[in-house]
Amino acid sequence: MGGKLTKAEIDSISTQTSFNKAEIEKLYEEFKKADTDKNGTFDKNEFVKFFQPRLPTFPASQLLDLFEAFDTDKSGSLDFKEITVALSIIGKGDATDKLTVLFDLYDKDNSGTLEKTEVQALINLMISVGKSMGKKEEDIGRFVTKLMEKIDADKSGAITRSEWITEGAKSPSLLTLLGL
Repeated sequence: MGGKLTKAEIDSISTQTSFNKAEIEKLYEEFKKADTDKNGTFDKNEFVKFFQPRLPTFPASQLLDLFEAFDTDKSGSLDFKEITVALSIIGKGDATDKLTVLFDLYDKDNSGTLEKTEVQALINLMISVGKSMGKKEEDIGRFVTKLMEKIDADKSGAITRSEWITEGAKSPSLLTLLGL
């Protein structure tokens, strides 16, 4: 993708995302400005700078994890199409899309289950989002703990992908607390 997107590129991106032509063109202009080395891709630093204002409750370390999740070819960079797909899922995706991305992001060992340390990392993120919304840490902590207990439907102490998506989709407050 050079200086300007072609109609074919715009059409291709619009069929793979929830963005219309005008939104894609606007995002491309923002992408070009944020691509500081002008190589047509984002490295990790450019990605973090681009996403920090869009996901202000995400710590930089979580944004780096997000970069890794979207770098499916493990090239160490993301092109405009990959960035647009990521934004579509995060910004406009349905609850299942968002929950799937977050599950994969926190399932560090790719076991298909969120174990205790992975669940704790999610709880910490939700508490920090709640605090940024003006909630008291102890109140949000109790709420989040109960929410995670509810999501662990079989009470195994770990959360499966199915539990996360099925129970999470029934909890709109979960997506709010995840900063999405």
